[in-house]
Amino acid sequence: RDPTWASELTAAALLAMHESGAEHAAALKEWVSSWEAGGWGDGADLGNDEVRWGPRDVTGSLLATGSDNDAAIYSKFRMPCHPVVHRAGLGLAALTRADKSAALAALQCRGSNFRAMQDPLAALVAAPTARQTGSPNERRRWDVADALSRVLSRATTLEAGEGGGEVFAVVPLHERLAHCGARGENTKLVGKDPVGREGGDADVLLVATRDIAEGEALTRDYTRAPRLPGDTSDGPLRLLLQFGLPPAAWVQPDE
Repeated sequence: RDPTWASELTAAALLAMHESGAEHAAALKEWVSSWEAGGWGDGADLGNDEVRWGPRDVTGSLLATGSDNDAAIYSKFRMPCHPVVHRAGLGLAALTRADKSAALAALQCRGSNFRAMQDPLAALVAAPTARQTGSPNERRRWDVADALSRVLSRATTLEAGEGGGEVFAVVPLHERLAHCGARGENTKLVGKDPVGREGGDADVLLVATRDIAEGEALTRDYTRAPRLPGDTSDGPLRLLLQFGLPPAAWVQPDE
């Protein structure tokens, strides 16, 4: 299918993990390897191992669980989708006080986008992660799902330069910043396309947008991050699902 910003960034992350030979390969691999968590729905997010339709029933990960035909497959059981995804949607709605349909739609959107990219990107995984279950091909696809989740939780948008347009990237340090409060983000990224496709200076700078008090956390506005195609989630639902941000980040502290 047609590539998206998410599939291109996920491909770049996988190449950094599995390609070698470039001078900067070791440093890039070390940085990407430090991305230990992504959005909501990993491991303990779904409950303990004894819970039915919880962690023990996912197919590698929540993101990789289910298919594009689930509505037809599970309709005879009066369920809208795979039971693991359905249960996760109910839990996500309860956690964020979002509409149940909106929470389920957000999870299904992530799954659909993953399935559109899993086959070509799985070929980039030279050595799949060791897991207790799954064939090598299945584990390659689960590695793609993990990489996608981590990219989604870190990505940002950059201006490509004087020519206009947008570039999507994960930028060191910026990807670790806290979510801003009511005053808005106190930093922003300034620079050109970090890949240097314009042929000029590819520096990207993190600069202050206002005076920052001593001890004040550096922040970015995660609501301005790029979305997956078809994603309409917002508020706490998006902040938790896409970025894995805790409840303290959902309420503006100055309100």
